[in-house]
Amino acid sequence: MRFGKIFLAASAATLTIGLANVAGPADAASKPAKEPKYSNPAPISAKEKQQGAEAHKEILTEFGGAYEAPQTAYVQRVAKKIAVQSGLGNAESDFTVTFLNSSVNNAFALPGGYIYITRQLAGLCNSEAEMAGVLGHEVGHVAARHSAKRQKQATIANIIGVLATIGGAAIGDNGGLAGMLGSGLKNYSGTVAQLFTLSYSRGQEEEADDLGIRYLSKAGYDPTALSSM
Repeated sequence: MRFGKIFLAASAATLTIGLANVAGPADAASKPAKEPKYSNPAPISAKEKQQGAEAHKEILTEFGGAYEAPQTAYVQRVAKKIAVQSGLGNAESDFTVTFLNSSVNNAFALPGGYIYITRQLAGLCNSEAEMAGVLGHEVGHVAARHSAKRQKQATIANIIGVLATIGGAAIGDNGGLAGMLGSGLKNYSGTVAQLFTLSYSRGQEEEADDLGIRYLSKAGYDPTALSSM
C-alpha cells in the first residue's frame, strides 16, 4: 500500500470540480467527468470467496487473531460502509471485516470481500475519514484485481524465497508510515500472508488511490482525509 500520492490526487480532483463549476453548461455537458478505471468492477465471484476463506485462517494466525474490543464493531462498520461503495458487493453483509490484534501498522484486503486493519494502524488514524480512506485504498486493490495480476507475475517459490524479503526491506527503509508497514511485513513468514501483503507496482498504487478517493466521496467523507497519512 502507498498513500504518498493520495493528497495530490485528491487535490487534482478538487481542482477539476472547481474548473467544471466555472465552465458553462455546454462545456460541462460535452465533457463528462472521467470515472477511474475499475470503478465498476465485476462482483465477487465464488472462486474469489473460496480463495479469501482459505487465506483468512492463515491471516488470523500470522497477525495475532481478531481483536475483540469495544471499538471492534465501530471499525467493522466503517470498513463495510466504505467497501460497499466499490461495487464488489450489493450489501455490507457481502464483506468480512477483521480488526487484527497486531502491533504492526498494516491494512489490506483479500479477494472475496475480506478486509483487515490492525489495532496499531487504526490507532494512528486521526479521524474516521482517515481510517475509511486507508481501507478504501485497500479495497481498491481488490476491485482492480491487483492480487490476481501479481500472482501471475511471480511463482510461489519466488514469493517465499525472494520477493517478500526484498519487498519488505525496500519499503522498510523508507521511513514514515510506508516504512512501518514494510518493517511489519518482514515479521511474517506465512505463504498466504506474504502473497497478499507484497508491495504493489506504482501504477497499481495509483489506481488504488483513485478508487479510494472515489469511495470516500461516495460514502460522504472528505476525499482529502488521507493528506496527513
